[in-house]
Amino acid sequence: MDITRRKFLKGAAVAAGAIGLAGTGLTLKQAKAEGTDTQWDAEYDVIVVGYGAAGANAAIVAADKGASVLLTEKCEEGLEGGNTKVSGQGLQCFEGKENAIVYYKSLRGFFNTPSDAVIEAYADKVEEMREWLIHLGADPNNLDNYRGTGEPWRSKGEYPELTGAGHMLYYCVSGSSFDGAYYYLLQDNIDARRDKIDLWYEAPAKHLIQNPETKVIEGVQIEKEGKLLNVRAKNGVVMCTGGFENNQDMVQSYLQQPYVFPYGSLENTGDGIKMCQEVKANLWHMSNAAGFLWCYKAPNASRAQPFRAASKGIFIGPSGERYMDETQSTRHGRIYFAGRYIQMPSPLPAYFICDQAALSSGKLYASFSDNNEEEIANGWFIKGDTIEELADKIFEQLPAEVLRPYAATTFQENFKKTIDKWNASCEKGEDERYERPANTLTPIKEGPFYALEIGIQMYNTQGGPERNEKGEVIDLDGNPIPHLYSAGELGAIWSDAYNGGGNLGECTAFGRIAGENAAEPKND
Repeated sequence: MDITRRKFLKGAAVAAGAIGLAGTGLTLKQAKAEGTDTQWDAEYDVIVVGYGAAGANAAIVAADKGASVLLTEKCEEGLEGGNTKVSGQGLQCFEGKENAIVYYKSLRGFFNTPSDAVIEAYADKVEEMREWLIHLGADPNNLDNYRGTGEPWRSKGEYPELTGAGHMLYYCVSGSSFDGAYYYLLQDNIDARRDKIDLWYEAPAKHLIQNPETKVIEGVQIEKEGKLLNVRAKNGVVMCTGGFENNQDMVQSYLQQPYVFPYGSLENTGDGIKMCQEVKANLWHMSNAAGFLWCYKAPNASRAQPFRAASKGIFIGPSGERYMDETQSTRHGRIYFAGRYIQMPSPLPAYFICDQAALSSGKLYASFSDNNEEEIANGWFIKGDTIEELADKIFEQLPAEVLRPYAATTFQENFKKTIDKWNASCEKGEDERYERPANTLTPIKEGPFYALEIGIQMYNTQGGPERNEKGEVIDLDGNPIPHLYSAGELGAIWSDAYNGGGNLGECTAFGRIAGENAAEPKND
């Protein structure tokens, strides 16, 4: 497969007359209130909402079962793909299903979800991963030869101390990573099934249409070319809209952070979660995420970059105090803490502190100028000739609500004490507080002194509507909502620790599970 060649087909096929129909104009709420039957503008066997890996897999298997499928995507053509397109492209797999089930249950930790049945259903489909990828057109030689190593990507899980971790594998479609190859393979398969799959771009789903008596999800209200269309799904709707990492209100409500900077797609805004809430879906794993990671977002950039220069200085929080080993690695944003892996402590706003010697030793980022001179001149750094002056300038920039516990003198005292303790650790060659490696202890002594505001970056959220082993969405009473399914990061199965490749693995496994079950003819 030539992954550099992509056909972006304009004017996707639509059910005959669907866009030309004005319909009744009834919204979901109006249709319920007036007690009328919904007037349909188009009809399919299956509607899939969201065109990432989960949605693509669901649409492919539904079409292969003979269903007519609408795949609807809110992005314009070329921007679709969610986190799948920009991810590492590794699909988590394993050697020996029983080993994998033990490992997945260990990742669940002390949490009650997902159930054993969900884990086993996931493992059943992942066991078929290699065969499925080859069926889609992947070259088995690439799958089995990651970057010329002669074996798939990594031979151990991200948590090697857990039972079964040594049996984890990661397949990459091209034999490499971060090249979009898996997503483009899925696109090729969607294109090859356009006789069964209609693809709508710039067509965001707005509401699920639910029968008020039977609770069956009968279709989806979709905005297309400025019109609200009621599109019927005879057999099922599969929600694959991703997470909410780009919805800062939801980030505050569920992740207990004032803001985050997404690593991947900028389009995941929690739309599917809200739609499922309207039909009383139960939510799970809302506080879980793949992250947090420290990053820096330049004023002229649309995206943040992972922070790579922690050894040149220290991090402080809004109190002026240091709070972690800045150089420690994480497991998708988790660090070991007293027997558990927890999300990395992330007090915001936070700052990277260093001195002139550190900045003169080289670029903080590859994109920065030599010795970071242009960035300093442009005001990206806060600069103080003395530690006291730098403390005052940082304090002046802190939002008022952050400063309630602190006076300027308190912040400055904390900051000065932090720098003194740090320099003493550097002289001693031992970080007694956080045990940072001795070869990374860089003193902060040579003025002027600098602060760079840093933030937290994350790959994706895991929360959303709960699903069962059939991919059915569960309501508040613990029952499946008829004809409603989900897959992927919209309500992912990962409740606690997350192993890399698991999201793409789940998009594939539960995309197939949900697509197959949604395509089954219904008589209700």
